[in-house]
Amino acid sequence: MTAETAEGRAENWEGSRVGILGGTFDPPHVGHVRMAVAARDALGLDRVFFSPAPRPPHKGGAEASPYAHRVAMVEAAIAGEEHLAVTRIEEAHDTSYTVLLLRACRERTSADLYFIMGADSLAELASWRDPEEVMRLATLVVFPRGRGVVRAPAAREASLVVFEAPVIDVSSTAIRSRLERGETGADGLAPAVERYLAQHRLYPRA
Repeated sequence: MTAETAEGRAENWEGSRVGILGGTFDPPHVGHVRMAVAARDALGLDRVFFSPAPRPPHKGGAEASPYAHRVAMVEAAIAGEEHLAVTRIEEAHDTSYTVLLLRACRERTSADLYFIMGADSLAELASWRDPEEVMRLATLVVFPRGRGVVRAPAAREASLVVFEAPVIDVSSTAIRSRLERGETGADGLAPAVERYLAQHRLYPRA
């Protein structure tokens, strides 16, 4: 089975364990795919859905690339990977809060949900909307970003899986900055994503 998309077919929410990887994906990089594959293999996930956020609340007002382009880039990034898929489940949300994403996932499946994130996101968990609900709805699956210790104060117990590797040291922001300066061959991008960027010229602003 190859990577699946929400385009042209019903999203397949079958299985007893479903992973969710949310983000802006502007652009999606190899670290995102490594996280999804590692979680899929180690936790026995039946499917991992990438959920591009149309209107992320934590981006400080910075304008993201058009949603359709980001969905297409994720599709390119995961092409050929088994049991990885894209969902447009957040497209109707006014703001892309994780708690709303997980509630929408719960409406589609009774599977155990595993929300995949970097340690930098875990450090911000207390500032999220309804963090206790997030922890109730899903097991948090955390990958290291750098080597520092992350503390995430919480008012309730959380189901938490922490990976020691791979360390995700790739940044979409850094990739965009390099591309906007006119640099080519940005490290951290799948060749199919590089080709998409070259075709649509999303970031060459400098």
